[in-house]
Amino acid sequence: QQMEELQQSEMPDVQVHEYSPLLDSSDMGPCQWARIATDIHENYLSFDGFVVLTGTDTMAFAASALSFMLENLGKPVIFTGSQIPLCEPHNDARHNLIMSLIFASRDSVNEVAIFFHDRLLRGCRSTKVNTHRLLAFDSPNLLPLANVGITIDEEEHLLLPQPRGQLRVHTEMDTRLLTIRLCPGFDDSVVKYAVEHPDSELRALVLQLYGTGNLPSVKKVRLHPFGE
Repeated sequence: QQMEELQQSEMPDVQVHEYSPLLDSSDMGPCQWARIATDIHENYLSFDGFVVLTGTDTMAFAASALSFMLENLGKPVIFTGSQIPLCEPHNDARHNLIMSLIFASRDSVNEVAIFFHDRLLRGCRSTKVNTHRLLAFDSPNLLPLANVGITIDEEEHLLLPQPRGQLRVHTEMDTRLLTIRLCPGFDDSVVKYAVEHPDSELRALVLQLYGTGNLPSVKKVRLHPFGE
């Protein structure tokens, strides 16, 4: 709130809500996402939009989760952070925060998004692609919702319309799942053991396959039971 830029008349009024204790983003998960979603729900009618400041390591996971937790969202919820902390003389935190506040005050965005560097990305289509450069996030299969240069250029055909129903928040999540990214030469018996072990409470298995979802043809027979 002491930033000079936030005092300018063109900037929206800002109210800060800080969580305690502060957590590294790698320590955040469904419980913390549910708390954020609940806070947004409880304050939904009091603000034009929301900015969530968090670490970058799990930002894409959090933004994706809230995209589904906040059903019929009719206001912007913008996630952002930085590669270089605000306390450093040279940082990207100041720019990311200012632009996130600007997007959070616009009535054209009705969804969860990530703003980072010079682009606004759909939350559930984003991923972290770089740990050492300021352009840290991308959405490989969807163009940015907006690009920021001298002007803000929104891709109007990509922006979601206003919802027809009231905001509904879903905070119940089942964490009994396993994600496995297959690599060439994997031992499918190890995967099968993880699924069929008698002490396993696994409810869902996500297999990250090759290309558009391809499996080695010689292993299809042994992996077939996973679909039963």
